[in-house]
Amino acid sequence: MARGRLRKTIVGVIVLAVAALFVAAPSFAAETKKFSVGLGMNFATGDYGTDSTTDSLRVPFTIDYFPTERLDFELVIPYLYQDNSNTILSGGTRFPFERHGGMRQTSFDTSDSQSGLGDISLTTGYLLLTRSKTLPSVRALLYLKFPTADEDEGLGTGEFDIGAGIGAAKWFGLWYTFAEGRYIFQGSNSDLGLKDYGTLEGELGYRMTERFLPTVSLWWSTPPADDASDLVEARINGTYWITDDVFLEGYLGKGLSDETADYGAGLTVFYRF
Repeated sequence: MARGRLRKTIVGVIVLAVAALFVAAPSFAAETKKFSVGLGMNFATGDYGTDSTTDSLRVPFTIDYFPTERLDFELVIPYLYQDNSNTILSGGTRFPFERHGGMRQTSFDTSDSQSGLGDISLTTGYLLLTRSKTLPSVRALLYLKFPTADEDEGLGTGEFDIGAGIGAAKWFGLWYTFAEGRYIFQGSNSDLGLKDYGTLEGELGYRMTERFLPTVSLWWSTPPADDASDLVEARINGTYWITDDVFLEGYLGKGLSDETADYGAGLTVFYRF
């Protein structure tokens, strides 16, 4: 009962905060800053294709560095909580640990709640093409995940992952479009049956005011483990600039495949300097 109340409280706070993004006000910041830091809270709940429901909370601390107009770095340090260990989080991708056909061999009780440091990740991006009136901006990226999460508690895979991707963004008047593809090479872990996987994401938005951009997005992933299936999630997103240097990013999500979260919600506040 207490856990159910906690779940409703967390979801309610995030939903109200995301809904508060849908407020109008005047001007996006134009000045380029070298750094930004962000602190977020992401909640997800679902059975992920298993016989029980997993509630999870991810609190990422994000540091962005922009040494030039083309080059950027992002370091993400997450804190994790999950009320059981029937799922595994690999970077930002959660997939089932327990299957309907049985449970993989583990050294811990998967019914216990777990919390602690998650896997730290570093992403480097480079603008291959800056946007113009006719062409989109095109950004290539490299991704590295460090196995800082405790594998023995089911908070991570215990392996290094590397990946690469490319994305494109384009404005058509007040309309915003974005698409990105990534391919992740996971480390080998026989207990988890990890496999390399690819992701695709598409996003469409309309700038309602100069400070507020709502979007809708669809994310898809190939199976990240031998006995997993494709993962699909849809989101409603919002970015709202409070000041020229402080902005909020929020989302409400719905899983569209058996092994994704039934529902998710998140909110992050960023400060640029």
